[in-house]
Amino acid sequence: MIDVRPHPFFKRRNDDILLDVSLNVAQAALGDTITVPTVDGDVELPIPAGTQTGESFRLRGKGFPRLRRDGTSAGRGDQWVIVQVAIPKNLTREQRKLFEELAKTLDTEIIPPPNKGFLDRIMDFLSGES
Repeated sequence: MIDVRPHPFFKRRNDDILLDVSLNVAQAALGDTITVPTVDGDVELPIPAGTQTGESFRLRGKGFPRLRRDGTSAGRGDQWVIVQVAIPKNLTREQRKLFEELAKTLDTEIIPPPNKGFLDRIMDFLSGES
């Protein structure tokens, strides 16, 4: 029997690897390129401007090997990087002032979230949520 121990930050779902990453508000709003760990080593991942909490990015072929019944390889799964936008709890005076200035320029209308897209429904299915 094979015993698989939990990893500190990778989670496994079948042949795919899931990784949660935190971005600060500026990275999510403006976009950035971040370095993410994979089982093969670090890779650069471009994060587009306007990235929201819960969005996921696919790193093709960075998951676990897919094995056929005869033990030969049938490729690899993917790694999914799931973004969490970290809202700061403690702001400096300067940061608070900057956020207050930004707030004056933003719309305050409450808009219900859009219907989930195809990828969101797939991720919900894979995570057992429905």
